[in-house]
Amino acid sequence: MATLAIDARHLTKRYGAERGIDDVTLRVEQGARFGFLGPNGAGKTTFIRLALGLLHPQDGSLSVLGHDIRTDRMRALAEVGYLPGELGLYASLTGRRTLDVLGSLHPRPAVARAELCDLLDMAEADLRRKVRQYSRGMKQKLGLIAALQHLPPLAILDEPSGGLDPLIQLRLIDWLRERSEQGMTVFFSSHVLAEVEALCDRVAMVREGRLLMVRGIDELGIGRIRSVDVRFASAVDPERYRATGVQDVRVSDDGRTHRFTLSSPPGSLIAALDRLDVEDLVISRMSLEDAVRVHYDGPPPT
Repeated sequence: MATLAIDARHLTKRYGAERGIDDVTLRVEQGARFGFLGPNGAGKTTFIRLALGLLHPQDGSLSVLGHDIRTDRMRALAEVGYLPGELGLYASLTGRRTLDVLGSLHPRPAVARAELCDLLDMAEADLRRKVRQYSRGMKQKLGLIAALQHLPPLAILDEPSGGLDPLIQLRLIDWLRERSEQGMTVFFSSHVLAEVEALCDRVAMVREGRLLMVRGIDELGIGRIRSVDVRFASAVDPERYRATGVQDVRVSDDGRTHRFTLSSPPGSLIAALDRLDVEDLVISRMSLEDAVRVHYDGPPPT
């Protein structure tokens, strides 16, 4: 059996009376593109810090690429590239010096630095400037280059696209996908669900410190399930158009705007709506955002 990139079992970390994460078991295979989703305070950053050995759990175990993070942390981290969600850099150093200093702390050579600088539009003139002169987006680019320049077997990226313009975001997603196909594991935490959907093949959802679910993108029904928005001329009871596959109906306060998901072909729904006074109808492919909303709208985990 192949060694897992991340193998967490019954992991628990509490902060006093407050819960960080509770009894989380999560396995990430090597070469996976894994999205880690949840609202602020859900426990995502706590889990990542445990995986890096920056925090210690009260219970459970965690290994990274076969190395127990408690007893063999340095060998584990030798295989990891990490971009934190809150990036701290030395303001007085130039970009080039920053990459040199951070690169010297990693045992793997920085073989992809030039490639990443070109990919992210970090020109030589930019690297000669001091970090204090950088915009937020430039700092994010520098952090990404520092995390990925060694082509680590496991890249842990916490909100990596913050401050990046859309073109650079797309380039980064394409690059990560290509590297994953060559064996790199990408563990990707993001609030930008569209880019998670574009990159990841599996996702985990966490809420209030508990793991809600782990699914392949295909298992979420994205593509087969449609999101439907209907606007009626007057208030309508959903039972008047109820058809096979209609679920999770949400109705506006005035009763005129209805939003729901549809898991069957739309023919019977359209026939039912044809008998009503419809002002507007939008049927669209379900997005990852829709799938996340459906799961998060349920009861909290116990």
